[in-house]
Amino acid sequence: MVKSRPLRQRFTTCQRGFGYMALLLAVAVLGIGLLAASEVWVTTVRRQKLDELDWIGAQFKQAIGSYYAATPGSAMAYPANLPELLEDRRFLVVKRHLRVLYPNPFTGKPDWELIVGPGGRVRGVRARIPTDSGVEVREFIHVPV
Repeated sequence: MVKSRPLRQRFTTCQRGFGYMALLLAVAVLGIGLLAASEVWVTTVRRQKLDELDWIGAQFKQAIGSYYAATPGSAMAYPANLPELLEDRRFLVVKRHLRVLYPNPFTGKPDWELIVGPGGRVRGVRARIPTDSGVEVREFIHVPV
């Protein structure tokens, strides 16, 4: 007479490995979800840096315009360099058109390229932004009214 295994033992031997396969599938689905979330996060961070760059560029543009408008006398002049925006020593009391030399949000350094006008004076700043397809350039130039 052949002795058969109990019913419970027969089901457990047939189902071995399914728990491991379910775990591997869950890890794969979780990895795909994290990949999609990381792409969204990278795009969000880039947009925030672009917004910050636009704000900083507007600050430089406004400071250059303030320096230009505050020129004593009738001959308006632009600053010779960016530190002149921090301390304008053309007056008895030092005037500050800009609080700090803001860093480029993409590089973390104040590595602005100067846009010079007639006479070699600073009319604006330029920032180079690394992109997937090369380099994007943003310019912030003061235009007198």
